[in-house]
Amino acid sequence: MRPAVSVLIPVYNAEKYLPLCLASVLHQTFADIEVLCLDDGSVDQSLSVLRQTAREDSRVRVLTQTNQGVAAARNRLLDEARGRYVAFVDADDLVLPRYLEILHTAAVQTRAEVTKCFFYELEEDGTPRNKTHCHRSFYRPVPAGDGPRFRAGYEDAVLWGKLFERSFLARHRFRFWPGRVAEDFSFVILAFLYAAQVTVVPEKLYAYRKNVPGAITSQAFRMAVGILLNLVELRQELKRRGRWNEQLASAWVHAAVWGICRFRKFSAEQRAQQQPLLDWIFQTVCQEQASLCGWAKIRWGLFCWLVQQSGEESVFFWSKIFR
Repeated sequence: MRPAVSVLIPVYNAEKYLPLCLASVLHQTFADIEVLCLDDGSVDQSLSVLRQTAREDSRVRVLTQTNQGVAAARNRLLDEARGRYVAFVDADDLVLPRYLEILHTAAVQTRAEVTKCFFYELEEDGTPRNKTHCHRSFYRPVPAGDGPRFRAGYEDAVLWGKLFERSFLARHRFRFWPGRVAEDFSFVILAFLYAAQVTVVPEKLYAYRKNVPGAITSQAFRMAVGILLNLVELRQELKRRGRWNEQLASAWVHAAVWGICRFRKFSAEQRAQQQPLLDWIFQTVCQEQASLCGWAKIRWGLFCWLVQQSGEESVFFWSKIFR
């Protein structure tokens, strides 16, 4: 029989955190699970930890591949999963004991394709963070409509803390784009857009570890570049799927301006490295705003005009004002 939930854990050099992560998953109150772990060419003892855990618990299945990046790892895990639902867990994070029980119950009762919960933030050493940051919209119900759904996905662009119906992901051919960082960004936005029902469980059930050395989330510049590249490909993907419309164009422009704004804190040298990308994003914002109506057209038209009048470097100032 297939399990109710497949827990998917991509692993790369995570031996320090992996035992606690696996213990938290395997000691869930909801036991009808398989735990698929893929070692993506780790050079530490991660694979040894995984194999030892698999010997002790038959629900654990260990896969290996040469290092191809987390997007390729997640795609393979999706291909190997057998559960009705899938839950992604990062190898340096923890889940609370009733995490899967509560999410699974909510998903079944509401027939949700996507079910999400709230989360705790931990320091790298596992202590609770005193200062946490999460956009306030994260805690609201996910609204209807393409524009609001796009924004909700943009402001909650993490895979963890969610349960996805596997047949829903397969039906809409959702995949991770290899070679990209922040690859969960586009995946979550597409899932929110296509889901008939997104259920929010207002409980903190996932523990996210911040400031882990080597984690992409600790590399602000790479994250900023990755988000813009994802926005480029997401626009192309939505057009290819025939889903592009005025609501999505307006939401995309807002996200793109926010993406430009992230670069204000980087050096001139770092900005110069990505100048072609920044120029393309700004030109596309100006192109898309021309197709908008009402206040959105006025707002983003004014943004483009002010940048053009003030000079190229002013884009970072005006993006901060208009974001």
